[in-house]
Amino acid sequence: MEIRVAKTAGFCFGVKRAVDLTYGLLNEGCKVATLGPLIHNPQAVEDMQKKGALVADAIADVPAGYEVVIRSHGVGENVYEKIRTRGLAFHDATCPFVKKVHLAASRLYREGYQVVVVGEAGHPEVEATLPHAPGAVVVGDASEVADLPACKKIGVVVQTTQSRSNLERVVSALLGKAEEVCVVNTICDATSGHQGACAELA
Repeated sequence: MEIRVAKTAGFCFGVKRAVDLTYGLLNEGCKVATLGPLIHNPQAVEDMQKKGALVADAIADVPAGYEVVIRSHGVGENVYEKIRTRGLAFHDATCPFVKKVHLAASRLYREGYQVVVVGEAGHPEVEATLPHAPGAVVVGDASEVADLPACKKIGVVVQTTQSRSNLERVVSALLGKAEEVCVVNTICDATSGHQGACAELA
């Protein structure tokens, strides 16, 4: 058997940053609660749990005395408010590239665009983006555009792990739904690199 590893295999910058932060806190003896599974890697999550990390589905589930780690997917402002209300210590491991999505969505909303998030409905990153643009809708692929009502201005942001080809197809479909379509390409370069490396192996 031959095992070949993609050129860019492994954690991206944002995930590595969150993982290193959490292990660092655990090694310091801190009581740590991650808000949801820290990453999409059950083996890594299990190892953190063995070292004492608690996975909490909501702020209400975090015991007193625990320090909250906000994972790389980020959260909406309402979650920060709940953390502050409870007086919990927290560490924000939101990936800087994900924060760009939040900022772009917020700006487009303030400028009067109907915000469309190109991404996977229910994905933690997408769920964390929606509160930044009230009324935003999620579109997974071009076929879902037909269900959207026509409007004057559509602003598009993208889940960082989406493919450029899917974004292009969705935007092409959206052009028939609005007089103006403003696209902020928030796909992470690391994602594009991983996808390209996988394509090379295939």
